[in-house]
Amino acid sequence: MAPTFWCEELETMTAGELRRYEAPILAAQVEYLYAYSNYYRCVLDNAGIRPHEITCHEALEMVPFTEKKDLAQAQREGLLIGPHQCAPMDKIVRLVGTGGTSGKPMRIAWTREDVHAYSEMGARALWILGCRPGDLVVNCFNYSIYAGGVMDHMAFEHLGAAVLAYGVGNSRALLDLLADLPGDKCLYSTPSYAVRLAGIASEAGMEPRTLNVRKGVFSGEAGLQVPGYRQKIEKTWGMAAGDLYGVAELGCQSAECEHRNGMHFCGQGYVIAELIDPDSGAVKKMKDGETGELVFTSIRRQASPLLRLRSHDFVAVETSRCACGRTGFRFHTRGRSDDMFVVKGVNIFPTSIQEVLHELHPRLTGEFQVALDTPPPFDYAPRLLVEVSPGVPSSQHAALIRETEAVIRTKAAFAALVELVPQGTIASEHKTRRVLRNYKL
Repeated sequence: MAPTFWCEELETMTAGELRRYEAPILAAQVEYLYAYSNYYRCVLDNAGIRPHEITCHEALEMVPFTEKKDLAQAQREGLLIGPHQCAPMDKIVRLVGTGGTSGKPMRIAWTREDVHAYSEMGARALWILGCRPGDLVVNCFNYSIYAGGVMDHMAFEHLGAAVLAYGVGNSRALLDLLADLPGDKCLYSTPSYAVRLAGIASEAGMEPRTLNVRKGVFSGEAGLQVPGYRQKIEKTWGMAAGDLYGVAELGCQSAECEHRNGMHFCGQGYVIAELIDPDSGAVKKMKDGETGELVFTSIRRQASPLLRLRSHDFVAVETSRCACGRTGFRFHTRGRSDDMFVVKGVNIFPTSIQEVLHELHPRLTGEFQVALDTPPPFDYAPRLLVEVSPGVPSSQHAALIRETEAVIRTKAAFAALVELVPQGTIASEHKTRRVLRNYKL
């Protein structure tokens, strides 16, 4: 039976048809923003743009980008949600903070209708990924203020799944709980936490495959796009691992279908996606093989609408019809554009390092961090912290370091100074920071 939250009309629209459908919704959203958002009224006025000029997707290109850091700063100068709060407090039913691996969380407000829209998009993505009513989902994201906890919890419920709201921490107790729960389970976490949890299970004498975690829904990190990393998780747990992409500020979700050939965008009718050159900001055409940074605009939001929010996520796009029959664009994440660093003219994404390190599994766990200790230009070999498996004797560490440095130099095309650290040092219960910028500009 088809899911009630999915609109077949939107699913089968061509790109042109979707643009025509969304154009009047976008126009109404911009008029709403100009009327109720002090922040965006100033943005549009300073750019010399009248709200009635934004009548289509192409007109969005006139609007300046929104950066999360600018909104976070604005919150210190305005209302509870900052000067871009558009709904009164008696209409706001929820506050969450943005995720991320650094910086102060930004507060985002949601009305009842906003929460429903988030759940709609999330349920669409989860259905594509293979989650179904009747699944028991163990949510291991943070429930304190972040969207991955309560907001994504609501998306699972909207789909019809049962959610066990576990949160983060107490990993050993979680393993006992998983062992006690009868039947098949679904784990919702970051990919690196699945690796860490499996390590803790092994230390406790437990075999992860016996815990009947047959599905894995993973988000928050790009690691699952590395084939070796995905296969390691699937083999360790005996599960099918699927990748879920979301932007906490917008509730814009995307997910892989059963063919695992990119993540299907699921924001139709709620969010407009653009592809830009991360350096120049120029809009790029959505076409097969094109790469760039995703930018998102909400078109049905009431409390905290956002215009052209830069995601800083670098992707490769596919627009041909997927084997599953869906017509919308899909994408492969390459990493965050602000995590990319340049060593002697070579652009390096953490995912490329992760893919190379998996060639040395099982001696290396695949978990790593790059330490950049001085400001750019990076004309030196950065430190590369790599987790070594406990079964590798210390007498072999020096040779393993040399081998790892050689593989990085050959396959990732840059020189690094490898330092081995014990298993469990890097992978965490939260998002794992891959690039450590240990300097001040």
